[in-house]
Amino acid sequence: MLIPSLNRAPKAGRSLVAIGSIFALLQIARAVDPALSGLQTTIQKVYQEHSNAVVRVKVATEKQTGSGEPKVVLRVFSGFFISDKGQVLTSYMPPSETTRVWIEQNGISYLADILGADARTNIALLQIINLPKSFDFIELLENKTPQSVGSFAFAITSPLDFDPTPKFGLVTGFESHFAEVEFPFTYTRLSIPIGPAEGGSPAFDADNELIGIVMATLPEVNSSYIIPTKALSRITNQLKEYQKVRYGVIPIAFEEKADSYNQSKRVLIKSIVPGSPADRSGLRPKDILLSLDDTLADSLNEVRNQIFIKNPGDFILFKVKRDDKELEFAILLEPQEDHIQSTDTQGVSK
Repeated sequence: MLIPSLNRAPKAGRSLVAIGSIFALLQIARAVDPALSGLQTTIQKVYQEHSNAVVRVKVATEKQTGSGEPKVVLRVFSGFFISDKGQVLTSYMPPSETTRVWIEQNGISYLADILGADARTNIALLQIINLPKSFDFIELLENKTPQSVGSFAFAITSPLDFDPTPKFGLVTGFESHFAEVEFPFTYTRLSIPIGPAEGGSPAFDADNELIGIVMATLPEVNSSYIIPTKALSRITNQLKEYQKVRYGVIPIAFEEKADSYNQSKRVLIKSIVPGSPADRSGLRPKDILLSLDDTLADSLNEVRNQIFIKNPGDFILFKVKRDDKELEFAILLEPQEDHIQSTDTQGVSK
């Protein structure tokens, strides 16, 4: 009976219930363990400083039905301002099918244009046409240090017709693939379950700094994935400049192997597409990868990350070990027009 009673509650009352429940639980925990008082303070600080930057995003899309008649579908996301110019990051929407986009803040609607969208990372960038009189924005820190597993994480969502709502959990992992889905870079997994209309929410660390945007939910384990700020910064810049994300590809298949002698991992070149710039450079299968652009490359996750932050047409400096020699090769990052990449074209295999 809890859900029906909440559905019948006034809008403002439902928001207070959602926010008050979290803080009430923390008050109880605080009495049990005084150490948790710092956690409550952090949650309140994150919420107070950033909730005015979080908005509800509504998207009307038009699709053809089986009979050929147009059908308008309404989708709802969360989002947040990233600049004082009124740009908002949110979940992906297909520009060709979208007929209208608007945000809601403090009960007022504001029309928006789509500046760019990328289906692969599930991200869209909006420009609000007539800005609210008062709003905050959240700064994207490109060089933000990644969090470690076990660190506290916080999110502010705009679920359904509730006001911005705080959530908290832990950083629980880092993955560059899930089941058969290959990611273009390493996503951060949080123990923060995400419900309807909460995709596109900002996530923060205990220092009150943005660590990413929520882009997918894992309901089986009450978790979610976020795109970390370094990758998010590149995505945002690409959407501003090109209205899409330009992906690059190096036609090399890598494999990760355990080095039992050194109790570590290493990445080897498994194969190279014949005739490609990488093949002509002098790289060879079984070369052991040491670094990419002087950054240690001892895992497939790191290889993906280094390739993603580069633009097509850039060169990446490969340092490899072959027999007892260390060699360097400058490899061209070729344009990848098709954003839906297979393991082979992505250049990384397990």
